[in-house]
Amino acid sequence: MEGGSGLRDDAPIAESQLSELRNMRVLLEEARVHARDLAYHRRARLEDVLGEALEEVDRQIEQLRRDGRG
Repeated sequence: MEGGSGLRDDAPIAESQLSELRNMRVLLEEARVHARDLAYHRRARLEDVLGEALEEVDRQIEQLRRDGRG
């Protein structure tokens, strides 16, 4: 009994996580745009960090999508 209801109970949590990750992605993209105004050496480092963060958010979004289908 627990297995079936557990999946349904987790659906709102997964949707909430997905929404938060999408919002985080938008904020990271905005930070990337603002980073272009920085001095070159600071911009390059910040763009690297933002790129890594975006990749991680994308990975988590994909993981949530896969888990939701299974």
